[in-house]
Amino acid sequence: MLEPDKIKLPVGRILKTHGVKGELNVELFDCAEPDSDFSPEACLIVEIDGLDVPFFVASSRMRGAASLLLTLDDVDSETDASTLVGQTLYVYADPDDVNEDMTAGQLVGYEIIDAQADVSVGKVADIIELTPDNWYFSIQGSGQLIPVVDEMILSVDSETQIIMMDLPEGLLEL
Repeated sequence: MLEPDKIKLPVGRILKTHGVKGELNVELFDCAEPDSDFSPEACLIVEIDGLDVPFFVASSRMRGAASLLLTLDDVDSETDASTLVGQTLYVYADPDDVNEDMTAGQLVGYEIIDAQADVSVGKVADIIELTPDNWYFSIQGSGQLIPVVDEMILSVDSETQIIMMDLPEGLLEL
């Protein structure tokens, strides 16, 4: 993390390229503030090979209620843009400014622990929406899907970035 006194807040995910000049189609997460997070010259962070890489917004325009088209400085071709497809976009925020009610998107990067078996399931790579009422944690490396269900989440520790879950027996074998 470039700024140790800040937290990294996920604000969107790059879905695909748009056109041939490096524009990106971005799905916005609930915690995103499009007017500030994606304003010209705003800094967005992308994790590349475990490092926080800053990208600066050249321009953005809304595309529906939950997505926008984004152009980043120094990303000026479809080839450059395609290397970012699938990446989560983050902004740095002061811990005091973040709403205490976390959303699933803010849990990307957290490690899931199965409380019953007392084993690590893995880190959350992404949040996937199969239908409006069915959200899943995608586990890094394995791609395994774990349902995001409040009743299964026992605790979330933002300091250690650990999610304790009560997973039904057999879920991890699916």
